[in-house]
Amino acid sequence: MRSKARRGQVFIVIVVIILILVVLFVILPMLEARNRSVPLVQQVFWQANNQNVTNVYLGGEVEVHAVIKVTEEYTGSVVVKVRKDVANWFDSDYTVKTFPLNLVGGQTTELELTFSPDEATQGRFRGYFVEIQFSATNTNWVMDDSYPPRLEVVVRQPGTNTSV
Repeated sequence: MRSKARRGQVFIVIVVIILILVVLFVILPMLEARNRSVPLVQQVFWQANNQNVTNVYLGGEVEVHAVIKVTEEYTGSVVVKVRKDVANWFDSDYTVKTFPLNLVGGQTTELELTFSPDEATQGRFRGYFVEIQFSATNTNWVMDDSYPPRLEVVVRQPGTNTSV
């Protein structure tokens, strides 16, 4: 009888140890990540030929500028994605760049990414937008779903100048 009671006690001790390990290694890290301050996306804009734009010609070079501010220390990667906006279908990544960041509270940084659009705004293809992912806080920011601020691309007509 004593051996059954002892086995029952050992089983209970093992279950308690497993529960403690689950709390320490699974639940607490998740709570800690939630309490981290999310970086602020202060501004995202498009530039072509050193001018802010919301329309560009097909094949021209475009720069994405993202101004990020942190309210407390942020160490981790930031992924900036230029995505294709397709009506009534899945959006897709067009250009992706990862930036390693190590910022102290109150610091601001500007991230830049350059690309050339390969498709004009027509039919179901509406244009391009920016999505930013913060790895350390497991959060993301997506550009407003309107034009502007999203980027439209037009086909250059013969005899037109270089700017839209």
